Parts: sequence; structure tokens; C-alpha cells
Amino acid sequence: MELTNEQRKYLGLELIEPSWERVEIANNSLKPELSTGKDILFFDGDILRKVIWYQDSGSFSEDSFYLKTQDNRTMIAPITARGKPKRLNGVNIQRCKSYGMYVRFSGGYEHRGSIDLANYTTQQTYYSSYIAGISDMNENELQVFLDKWIADTSTEDLAEIQAFAKAKRRHCKYKEGDFFRFRYDRRNYGYGRILMDVRQFIKSGGVFWNILMGKALCVSIFHIVTEDPNVTIAELLQCNSCPSEYIMDNRIFYGEYEIIGNAPLPENQDEIDYPIMYGQSISGDDRDKICYCRGKKYCEIPLAGNHLLQKNFRNNGISFLCCINKRLIEECIQARSNNPFWEQQPKKSFSHDLRNPMFQKELEYVNMQMGI
Repeated sequence: MELTNEQRKYLGLELIEPSWERVEIANNSLKPELSTGKDILFFDGDILRKVIWYQDSGSFSEDSFYLKTQDNRTMIAPITARGKPKRLNGVNIQRCKSYGMYVRFSGGYEHRGSIDLANYTTQQTYYSSYIAGISDMNENELQVFLDKWIADTSTEDLAEIQAFAKAKRRHCKYKEGDFFRFRYDRRNYGYGRILMDVRQFIKSGGVFWNILMGKALCVSIFHIVTEDPNVTIAELLQCNSCPSEYIMDNRIFYGEYEIIGNAPLPENQDEIDYPIMYGQSISGDDRDKICYCRGKKYCEIPLAGNHLLQKNFRNNGISFLCCINKRLIEECIQARSNNPFWEQQPKKSFSHDLRNPMFQKELEYVNMQMGI
């Protein structure tokens, strides 16, 4: 599908000007007959201003650019004096820097999907239907969603998303013990806490099984969904929380998860819920050992003479966001437990977490083996 300018206005996207020229190209420039969709380009003279990437399955995305072209719009002009022109096609355009708001919809009639609305410049997400706990949609359902989005948008909402679209990138400091606030949707907030900064711990001399990608933070999300943006730390400390997870620091570093305060973590590390990583070393230099890591506690034993559990419990999967959404948190609140968390989608990485109640016997064995 292709958005209208009316829809773009309410999504904070840059509008398509009447003077811009629309050009369609196959998304496989080398073999157009093998294309699985098309790229819709909008030009302001020789300047490429917007691209809609459309897949035959129904998936689409829309980005804003300011790319100078040359040779009758067949080449992307070099940015620097030393640069060389590149052929204008979808692959080369994607290698160029876009700016401002963008929208992504992954789905279609055969493959239902979700919608994300975010900002390249700030590296922040304004809205994600997955985080909001909304079931995957097809194109028709997406149209219904957009109609409701527009109908529910107040004057304040419109001003907010326009300000979000024009915001500048910022870098935020954080530390262990910080509490943060984030949005599930346009009305409801969630809260979480940083339990560990892996990079800082290693930098300070701590020993950690460093098999996580990126700048890893251990965070937990509280059992709370509220319209109140001013929940106190004292109130949060009375809430239960989901099992902690390792995520990359992007959402906190760029300010999407806003720090609201700090409190000391318990001195006894056993009182803090850390993920457990267990398994054979993946180091090419020393694979002949079994490693165990729970937060700031690391130990290892020789592989020879010790039985290694066959299931992969390294639990080293890491993402840009936590494996939670509004619907899941509400289920945990209603159940007054984390059972809904452990039961969702067994293929996710936390299905390899020894804290999962289904692995109680395996956890007992590992604790005994590692002398925990």
C-alpha cells in the first residue's frame, strides 16, 4: 500500500510535494524479471527526496533523503571531492544516509506484520505496534489501524509527533541502579531498571563471560502499565519485575528510555536477578572448559571429566529491546507471576535460560557442578 499525505501528517512523516516527480523502478535492477517488488522514487528536480520500498507480499517502508543525482538521474552524485558517482538503484540508495521520520510495515495478506514509526536522526522509536501489544495486521487491518490512529490524535498528540520528527540526536549517560521510563503506546508508560553495565564492569577489572554483542546492559522491566509518567522509585521498588535480560544500550544511550532516577543495588549479588549463561567455551584459543556466568559471578571448570548438558544454555542472545510488550506485561500483572513471560514463543532466546521453571532439574545440576 502507499500512504496518503493526510496519513503522513499524522505519522510525522515528510509530506510529498505536488511538484515532486514520481518514478518507479524494479527492486532488482540487475534482473528486473526476478523482482519481488518495486522502489518508488520522488524527485525534486535532480534531488531524490523520498523512497517507498514496496514488496509484493505487502511489506513497505518509507524514507526521506536528500541525494543529489546526475547524468539524467541515473547516477548518485558523489558527496565528497574524492568520491565517485554510483548508479542509482535500490541497493546504492540504501547505502546512503536518510534522515527524519520513517515508517516500516512488515506484512501483507499472506504475512501479517507490525508497524514501526521511528526517527533516523535521533535513533528513537515513536511507536511500535509490537511493543503496544497489538496483534500482527494485514494491509486491510493496517488501514483500519491508521484510521483509528488519526481519529484518536489530539492537537497535543499532533504537536508532539511533529516535535519528535524535528528533534536532534542526543547522547545520554547512564549507570547501574538507574530507573528508566518508556512508552508502550501513545498513552501508556512502562518502567525498568539497569542492573548491570557489562562494559563498565569489565573495564573496572571484573571477570565476565564476554560473549555478548554490542554494549550490553542487563535490565529488568517492572510489572506496571500506567498513564502516569511520574511513578516514583519508591513505588517501583514495590512492583514485581520480569526476568532480566541483556540488551544493547542504544535505547537508553539515545534517550528513548528516559532515566528518571537512581538507587543503590543490593550489596548481596544473589539478591539481584541476573540471567544465567552456561556452556562450553566458544573461544577459539580455549574451548576445553565449561563456563558459568550469572551477572558479576563467573567460574569455569575443565571440560574433560565433567558432563556438559547437551542443550544450549549459553543464553547469549542479545537484542535492541527487551522481549516484552504491553499485552505480556498485563498478563504477568494479572497472573501475579512471570509464567506468561516464560510461556511465550518458545523459540525466543530466554527459552535457553536456566532460570526458566521448566529447567529446574538442569539448574540444580549446574549449581551442583559449578559449586554454586
